[in-house]
Amino acid sequence: RSGADVDVDQFESLIGCSCCSRQRARQGPEVEPMLPPDAWQNYPPAAPSGPRSLLRPRVFESIDLAPFVNPEKYDDAARLRSAQAWDRSFRTVGFAVVEGHGVADDLVEDMRTAARVFFQNTSDHKHRFYHGPKMTGRSGYSPVGAGRQEAGHSDPVEGYTFIRTPGPSKWNNPTEKHPEELNGIGQRYCDEMERVMHALHRMSAMALGLDMDYFDEFYADPASVLVISNYPPLRPPLKVPEGKLRYRAHSDYTGFTVLLQDENDFGEGGAGGLEVDIAGCWVPIKPKKGSLVVNIGDLFELWTNDRWRSTPHRVVSPRLRDPAAGRARLTAMLFSGPKLEKVISPIHTCVDAEHPSRYPAVSAAEHMKNMWTSKSKEARYKP
Repeated sequence: RSGADVDVDQFESLIGCSCCSRQRARQGPEVEPMLPPDAWQNYPPAAPSGPRSLLRPRVFESIDLAPFVNPEKYDDAARLRSAQAWDRSFRTVGFAVVEGHGVADDLVEDMRTAARVFFQNTSDHKHRFYHGPKMTGRSGYSPVGAGRQEAGHSDPVEGYTFIRTPGPSKWNNPTEKHPEELNGIGQRYCDEMERVMHALHRMSAMALGLDMDYFDEFYADPASVLVISNYPPLRPPLKVPEGKLRYRAHSDYTGFTVLLQDENDFGEGGAGGLEVDIAGCWVPIKPKKGSLVVNIGDLFELWTNDRWRSTPHRVVSPRLRDPAAGRARLTAMLFSGPKLEKVISPIHTCVDAEHPSRYPAVSAAEHMKNMWTSKSKEARYKP
């Protein structure tokens, strides 16, 4: 309850012990999840619409992607260290933070600036790029409330989506027109995220005991989208009740999600932000400058035969009376997926006598349709 006298160390020793390392903030800011591998399957989900977590925000220890971005500069031992850390993180919490990705700071800041300029523009200007709630397979703008029309939810968020086109045009579909604020810089950022995605696949292949190029054939022409999300200030004209989530609890559906987190999550003024369901507890995740947050979607959980976890997550709001409620929140996410015609089944290195195959083969397109229809893990989080 607000204003209650809580011994946080005592509370975390009881509630947080199964979620994260017992390492405390006074011992350093980095906290590495310490669940045993595969233990996540034994815990019930966290409360779907409960209040923001009382646990201290965590800063995950970064995994170095550089040995897979610039392989000529590193040896196999360096790659193995990163791959083992990657495997451990996805077998425990299903989220990871990567550094050494090679995305220029200037590009990141330019993209953020361009996005803020677009979202601060007039509603009439933004709606020039709105193609209806279902988007009809086109890049464009989604206003606050579009989700209610399409899927029955009312998350207070607007966004701009770049949809990758099959074939050589990739992110530069000549038939699409983007707002001048985002045109050019948006596609450059998309290209960089796709480069990072391929490096993540090489690290994943080593982590799973596969040839480094294992995922190449599946992602030669990926079905990916990049979404820039703007969470407007929780002030009029936006009307939201106290405690409403900025984004509902859910899992992602396909491959890797590569997130550029808002740099102010759980910062000054009572800011909210990203929370992850770890062993039935909502754990707040602090951003780490220069790093990217990565999680897997439900398709990769199938692909790895439940060895890796597609972790539910949500975005919590500041209290309406706090200064942070007057600030917008901005994120950018690459939702990557294999070519839709590709057939996916549990990888052979994830199947043995103790871990028999749990899933039949399915095309990426059919899996996507099934997840969209069933709402996947989101359905478990309905109040």
